[in-house]
Amino acid sequence: MKETVNVDGIAKGGPYSHAVVVDNLIFVSGQTGQVQGKETNFTEQFENAMKKISAILKECGSSLEKCAKFCVYMARSEDFQKMNELFGKYFPNNPPARTTLVAGFVLPEILVEIDIIASK
Repeated sequence: MKETVNVDGIAKGGPYSHAVVVDNLIFVSGQTGQVQGKETNFTEQFENAMKKISAILKECGSSLEKCAKFCVYMARSEDFQKMNELFGKYFPNNPPARTTLVAGFVLPEILVEIDIIASK
């Protein structure tokens, strides 16, 4: 059975669900952390994206501790070390599997996007 989940207060950039739950797995759509009308750095955007992901997981009855796969897309390779530090802050023990890519984004102010797979 497939269930779609959307969280009030978290904007979407298109016609998709914040998350899809299939059986015991939660697939969270990519979340960015830019703030409209405000210049934000990589750390701020990473933290903002993680807050959104945490809220989505909570709505699904889960948490970051149940994250199995973490995919991070960055605009700049020079942010890799900072991303590693931030990732370690959120997952100090038994971290999830991770994929990291440098990619282009639709909006130039986006510096990072994160999507995850977690369990309930």
